[in-house]
Amino acid sequence: MAPTHRNRGGRPGGRLRRNGALGTLVMAVVVLLALAGCATIPMKGTVGKSDPLAPRNNSVNVNFQQFAPVEDASPESIVRGFIEAGTGLNDDFQVARQFLAPGLAQSWSPDQRTLVYRDAFAVAPGTDKDNYVLTFDVVSTVDSMGVLTPEGEGAKESVQMTLEQVDGQWRISKTPNGLILSEATFQTLFSPFPLYFFDPTFTYGVPDVRWLAGRSSRTPTAIVKAMLEGPAPYLKGAVVSAFPNGIALERDSVPVNNGLAKVGLTADALLETTVKQRQQMHSQLLVTLQKALSTVIEVQFLADDREVDMGGPVDAITPMVIDNLVPPTQVALSNNELVSFDGTKITAIPNMPSVAELLPTAPAISYNGKRFAFRSGGNRIYTVVPGQQPVVALSGVAMTPPSFAPNGWLFSAAGDGSGTVMAINPDDGGKLGVPVVLTVPWLVGQEVTTLRVSRDGTRALVISQANGVSQVSITGIFKSGDAPKQLTEPLSMVHTGSPTLGVWAGESSVAVMAPSTVDPVSIEILDLARTPTTMDELPGLEWLSAGSGVRNVHAQTATEFYANVGNSWEVVAKELRQASFAG
Repeated sequence: MAPTHRNRGGRPGGRLRRNGALGTLVMAVVVLLALAGCATIPMKGTVGKSDPLAPRNNSVNVNFQQFAPVEDASPESIVRGFIEAGTGLNDDFQVARQFLAPGLAQSWSPDQRTLVYRDAFAVAPGTDKDNYVLTFDVVSTVDSMGVLTPEGEGAKESVQMTLEQVDGQWRISKTPNGLILSEATFQTLFSPFPLYFFDPTFTYGVPDVRWLAGRSSRTPTAIVKAMLEGPAPYLKGAVVSAFPNGIALERDSVPVNNGLAKVGLTADALLETTVKQRQQMHSQLLVTLQKALSTVIEVQFLADDREVDMGGPVDAITPMVIDNLVPPTQVALSNNELVSFDGTKITAIPNMPSVAELLPTAPAISYNGKRFAFRSGGNRIYTVVPGQQPVVALSGVAMTPPSFAPNGWLFSAAGDGSGTVMAINPDDGGKLGVPVVLTVPWLVGQEVTTLRVSRDGTRALVISQANGVSQVSITGIFKSGDAPKQLTEPLSMVHTGSPTLGVWAGESSVAVMAPSTVDPVSIEILDLARTPTTMDELPGLEWLSAGSGVRNVHAQTATEFYANVGNSWEVVAKELRQASFAG
């Protein structure tokens, strides 16, 4: 097979980053799993229920016309025709395969990789005989799991193809597996679907956004197959699936009739599960299908076409929590003291000792509202509870604003390029715990300016810079018990400009910006499943906070607190600095 070569334009240190010039977020996935054998499992019972979520419609059923090769077509025409026929999702690319030599037509695997290009591609003869090279500006690369890797600004891709004569007609005899599609085609054929996995405590649902293509009738099957494959690489180790390894669909179909999705699973693997695990599987899949499809009301598991035992009401588990809501009250600074802010009124925190002498910045509040943290002098993170004096919890060079996880752990990162991330349980049996210090290889050499733990406690938003280039990343938090052990290789997010500050705005969205004391600043909303959007700019924007949902994003100058009202900014408080929600 001919190799591919890439010129990684605009990528410091060889790491991937999303191109800020991208106008569109594109991802893709085509998931295939081998079918396994069946065995009898004599179980019977009612199907348990999880709280349904508001469904949404997102079906794509667009047919592109493909054109077969014409007689005596030139090699370049064959190459171009093959690329342009890469829209034949509904018939396994039968027209595209006509451009391939007989052996390759059978072995070529279109689902192994998808390259998304901008504008157009060029075809030119290569250095070897009957070899041709495609070159184009690459927007993103999608692997077989549907995990998208955005490319840096100016990134180029070259793909080599070799042709040969077959019965007097040129055909492609060597080409890499996968598809090459334009941005516009991608946007038409593919739609985003979040798969939900559990956090390690089986409390929270963590979204894993994939893009699925093809007919809407096949979407339930594609979703189930993707879920059975497990989480995306950047979430492995950070999340768990209730579905056991090796379990698969008995048939390549998940029919949905009258709102009931019937999921036939391989009986041997299902036999090894407990009622509790099956209920967790049910909760995980039901939430995923209901978030994706308005047609699904309930899920039923089958083995050998027989309904399996899901236990009774006494066995019912607590449904997974989706998009964990943050408390409405923020912590803020007023006259260098910690105060609470409910959106309209600034209130002193009862029994809170004075912290003014420590010149606090970047205040944080725990989810239970009982513990607070702040940065002092840039190199120390203090924690404090009402009625007690503040104590140093973490220290390092240029520490990022502190961030509480839902379980109470406190996180911060050093901004000195060392790749150091620190975390501590500030209430470990009534005393300050021992800090956990991690060295994150992919952050070495990066100046970290933001580290914020997600509201499900399994991921972190990390904003860093190297050589003047900003990188906005989502990473998984691998834990041992409650203690963090490492951060996974990150997933980059499309952004513009050079943001340094960011917060979570939802389960799959973040708000980022580049603060300035005088210049106009705009907040950008980045989402794993949507095109980035930019809010109206404000002069001297220094801080931001976000509650539950992107409509609850707040902008802050040195003296004014803004809320987003009717798609415009409105001052709702003054003499308030750096208000922050839990997290």
